Amino acid sequence: MQYGIPNGTGKLEFAMLAKGSEPLIDSVYARLRDMILANVLRAGQKLVDRDLAEQLGVSRTPVREALGRLAMMGLVEARSRRGYYVRQYTAEDVSDLYEFRRILEVNAARLAAENAQAEHIKKFERILVELDELAADPANRARSVELDLEIHNLIAAASGNASLEQAIRNLMDKVMCFIWVDWVDPRSAVPETVAATHREHRRIITRIIEKDADGAAETLGAHIDAAREVVAGILSAREELRNAVMVGGARA
Repeated sequence: MQYGIPNGTGKLEFAMLAKGSEPLIDSVYARLRDMILANVLRAGQKLVDRDLAEQLGVSRTPVREALGRLAMMGLVEARSRRGYYVRQYTAEDVSDLYEFRRILEVNAARLAAENAQAEHIKKFERILVELDELAADPANRARSVELDLEIHNLIAAASGNASLEQAIRNLMDKVMCFIWVDWVDPRSAVPETVAATHREHRRIITRIIEKDADGAAETLGAHIDAAREVVAGILSAREELRNAVMVGGARA
């Protein structure tokens, strides 16, 4: 499985998150998801299966199957008799989604502090080392996004609750597009902001390792609240700009 991350030139780099061969539909699904998350396929854009199949070098059948799965995940919406479109999230959508995310992940952090096994602790300690390395290289944005996802999925796994872990993993597919918006927005891209995010992750992991359940839950909750505020602000600004352009176009 891969996640596509813009490399600063408008091209798409794929950050490998897991290895192994995938059936064709899974591969097409992953590639289309990556293109949406990296804003190659933009919010509101119509997704024509014929064009996508040609672009990906596959038949239309796996593309249609993949679009159906993306619609179930909430990254794509099916409009009656009009086909599929990349979902255009609003600031209100973000608030709702992050509120749900907070409920799940705060509980996962609390359980992780109580139930994390030696294998999880070892992975957390390895991540702490990499966070230090990234702090010295804040320009490595692709790896920062990838590590962000890895941290939250590891917390879910360390919780020891398989149902909670699966729910968080499913949710993170939707949240990834907002994590990307946060990381690549110019206001979030300054070294100080990137460093602050790494510090937040470090505090969360440290509290889990120390088995401080209340501290882990509180710190992760604050982290999600801060992220929600930033992303909602970015999308609100985009909505205002889009509305202003539409009004200006109507007057022209």
